[in-house]
Amino acid sequence: MLRQRIPSSSSLFTFETVARLGSFSDAATELNVTQPAISRSIRKLETHLGYSLFDRHGRWIKLTYNGDKLYRATSMAFSTVAESLREIEQRKENQEVVAISMSPVAVNYWFIPRMSKFKMQFPDVSLSFTDYNCDNENFAREVDLNIRLSSPHDADMHRWPFADERIIALCSPKYFAANGALDKLQDGVSHSLIEWRDQRYGLDEFFHATGLQTIKNAQFLRFANYSSVMHAALQGQGVALTWVTECALLVAQGALVPACAQVVKTGRRYHVLASNLNPMRPVVEEIRDWLIAQMRSDEKKMTAKLRERCSSY
Repeated sequence: MLRQRIPSSSSLFTFETVARLGSFSDAATELNVTQPAISRSIRKLETHLGYSLFDRHGRWIKLTYNGDKLYRATSMAFSTVAESLREIEQRKENQEVVAISMSPVAVNYWFIPRMSKFKMQFPDVSLSFTDYNCDNENFAREVDLNIRLSSPHDADMHRWPFADERIIALCSPKYFAANGALDKLQDGVSHSLIEWRDQRYGLDEFFHATGLQTIKNAQFLRFANYSSVMHAALQGQGVALTWVTECALLVAQGALVPACAQVVKTGRRYHVLASNLNPMRPVVEEIRDWLIAQMRSDEKKMTAKLRERCSSY
């Protein structure tokens, strides 16, 4: 190994500087040390290697054959390292940071699965995800893009349509194969229904809106957060209500399937929102358009899956 072939890494720096400048005193000035210190370092390196690196004639020095060979190698290596560091620094200087606010479930199940695709499209962008905080009046200024259900309070913000609010009852393919559809109940088969305790649109409302028959002897799983609901559904633990902005990719990929043919359309819409108090950077505009295009693609795939599933009922 290299560290066993030389007394220290600093000795190579010292040698390269002396060889490049052709002077012990000039090397001492560049490295901000004394000339005797330079001489000791070179002698220690030569002793460790077992051969001379310089021919010395008073104040005049010249590289030996071995010294010249080592200098060519160290010079090339140091130049490569210096160039790499310059590229890294330049990349850091050009790095754009974009802050996005969306639900944690959407981040986990909609955005992260396409992170590689995002990085290919935006290699010089760093992302910062933030949960929506409706209690913070300055929140809109603190993030570049907000993806959420819009409200009358957003009248003073720029907004672009992202997705209609559609609520779908989903389960894993394995669960569906074992228990069947909610709108075609099988004799002797009950269902496990998964809920989030603070869910603003519950299963009772869904059954009422869709006209589905109440399931007798249904078992319930209730969690403190929506991420656990989604995870339980993916693991085949039951049927959960999901929103298109969180589940579109999972349905398109077949990880979750419709548990019934009915879909609730609330009439509300998710938007991509941005503060009108801050000028929008070009890269933010590009990411906004990319996000909307990704959702459009997912919606088409999801609609095809829903039609395919419904036609099989």
